[in-house]
Amino acid sequence: MRNYPHTKSFFLAIAWLLTAIVSQAQTTQSSPQQRFEQANQLFSQSKYTEAAKTYQQLLDEGHTQKELYFNAGNAWYKAGKNGQAIYNYEKALQLSPNDAAVKHNLAIANQKVNGFVEELPLVFFQQWWLQLQHLHKANGWAIGTVLFWWLLIAGILLNTYVPGWKNKFLRWGNYALGALFALYLLMAVDTYLTSNNHQSGIVMNSNIKAKTSPDENSRDAFEVGEGMKVHITDATADFCKIELADGKNGWISCAYIKRL
Repeated sequence: MRNYPHTKSFFLAIAWLLTAIVSQAQTTQSSPQQRFEQANQLFSQSKYTEAAKTYQQLLDEGHTQKELYFNAGNAWYKAGKNGQAIYNYEKALQLSPNDAAVKHNLAIANQKVNGFVEELPLVFFQQWWLQLQHLHKANGWAIGTVLFWWLLIAGILLNTYVPGWKNKFLRWGNYALGALFALYLLMAVDTYLTSNNHQSGIVMNSNIKAKTSPDENSRDAFEVGEGMKVHITDATADFCKIELADGKNGWISCAYIKRL
């Protein structure tokens, strides 16, 4: 009986391909919670890079919870990727500005940043405003704006045209609705602008030389370490002008920065 080695190889390749497809399908079908728990298990087994990549996949898919950013930061830190760790801690702080655990781990990660300069602390009214911003997301403030607008219109119509409703209590209620409408409108605009402001970022490469102008051949201004938080004040097609917390400014390639 004849032997067909090429035929056997063909069927082995088909079998391997089917196995890979089934494995990939099972991974895809896993719920985000299951994959989050798998990443936690990988972290507990000291497989930090694998855990970090699993967390990152969930983030890239749009799952942007504070706990996910925090765990991703921990995994990247343990994996030796300080820039990625600080980026994720900063994103977690954007969602929960007063989280003590996130602040603590971010401070530890910042200690490894070459030339780290601490930002000035927020004054009390800035902290209050930041807390108020996180009461709702931009959509929540927008919905509240529309709701209070229609309630205000209804209150004014009742107080103006319906005899039984012409009283000082409704009038003061309208004043309160007007104040809430103005507050929600202001916060909707401010929260939207804040969430779409990407003028700060984290440097992802080490030993970067900031230049005095947007030209690779220009004079070195200072060195920027991996994990440094920078504010972007200007940009060309390839270069970004950055400013540090101590006021230093210079130009580096935009490719080195991961915007927050």
